[in-house]
Amino acid sequence: MQKRLMILVLLGTAWITTSPIRAQQTAVAVIADPAGDKQFPPGLSVLTIPSNGSEMDAFLYLAAGPSPHGIVVLLHGLPGYEINGDLAQSIRRAGWNVLLFNYRGTWGSAGTFSQSSAIEDTAAVVRFLRDPANVATYRIDPRRLVIIGHSFGGFLAGYEGSRDPDISAIGIISATNLGKINFDPKERDTRLKRWQTQLHPVHGATASDLFREAERHAKEWDYVQWADALRTRPLLLVEADDQNHMDMEALASALRQKGSSRLEQKAVATDHSFSDHRIALQTIVIDWLQQLPQ
Repeated sequence: MQKRLMILVLLGTAWITTSPIRAQQTAVAVIADPAGDKQFPPGLSVLTIPSNGSEMDAFLYLAAGPSPHGIVVLLHGLPGYEINGDLAQSIRRAGWNVLLFNYRGTWGSAGTFSQSSAIEDTAAVVRFLRDPANVATYRIDPRRLVIIGHSFGGFLAGYEGSRDPDISAIGIISATNLGKINFDPKERDTRLKRWQTQLHPVHGATASDLFREAERHAKEWDYVQWADALRTRPLLLVEADDQNHMDMEALASALRQKGSSRLEQKAVATDHSFSDHRIALQTIVIDWLQQLPQ
């Protein structure tokens, strides 16, 4: 088991689990660089990944060392102002490859955006990473393919994980439940107004378009309904004090009712972007990854 630096970060009641935790031990990968490897150094590959006739911009953080590495697909939100680059770096320092990408129609990736197309994009990325040529080129262990998402990316992680049983583990961070965003009129208006100011990097869709699309798919996009498909694999849920908190709690409750024995649930007293708890977020994710089967 990887050695840990005995650095205590006092969190008060900010980090909540089933029993109160007053302090955290920060994972080494969050705050210390690993030993160098001159023959197989870490690196960054900039590439494009095809999805339904368009090319998506992607960034593959390569871990050091010759052995095949597990890989984390790290899915950002909509549009992705917080891309969680610090989390990607920590995961790489912990010995994993990490792939970040921009959905079609966002941040310069070709095509037009919709929530349905982003679902397709996520599946396309998983296929790309399982391709034998890419497995060899990027030293990937496809048996250890983990998908982690934040906000809209958390929704995508749950969707793909619930439909692909070969995803080895799923991490869902403050996920938007698209099946419920039209449910409460007041909550809907609050979210809609926010989305209307944040879609400048998105091509081909307005906030109103996306809400109407979510309404058409309300039943199938309610992630609480995916609990049965998710319950058999390691699953990390990380909640914040935000508009998604109650839906995340409902998902956790549904997973327990379905008999999930591999659920880890954390709640952090912070905003949607984990702005003042970035080290805490990284430590939660790294600790969880290090507990997964090798």
